[in-house]
Amino acid sequence: MAKQLIFLCLMMVLSGCTAQSRTREAAPDRIETKPLSTADTQKAGQRNGNAGGAAAVNADIERVREAVWKMDSAVPHSVYVNGKDMWVNVHTEEQLNHRERMKKAADIRSRLLKVAPRYDIHVRIDVK
Repeated sequence: MAKQLIFLCLMMVLSGCTAQSRTREAAPDRIETKPLSTADTQKAGQRNGNAGGAAAVNADIERVREAVWKMDSAVPHSVYVNGKDMWVNVHTEEQLNHRERMKKAADIRSRLLKVAPRYDIHVRIDVK
């Protein structure tokens, strides 16, 4: 009797699960799409102040790299631009504690803001 009751409950649970999965398959989710045009991307570029396009961003990156090369004991490792943010990773051979590293990063940032004032510049210093 107990085996039959367990079997009956198991069948009811399984039949309920399959009915639910069939209703999901019958009604697919609606996906809304929006066509993109070049006019939309041009407006977005003008809103961000990037009317010059990729050439202006590349020129800014090169100017920042040159400015870091001119600094004492600093070697530019990577420069990334994401919107209005510029991330600059700098390598140095000096052994710096946390306070000295923060001070040097602030100094580099202030110099780079003169070179590329339209970006919010974030500097990270790594020891080679």
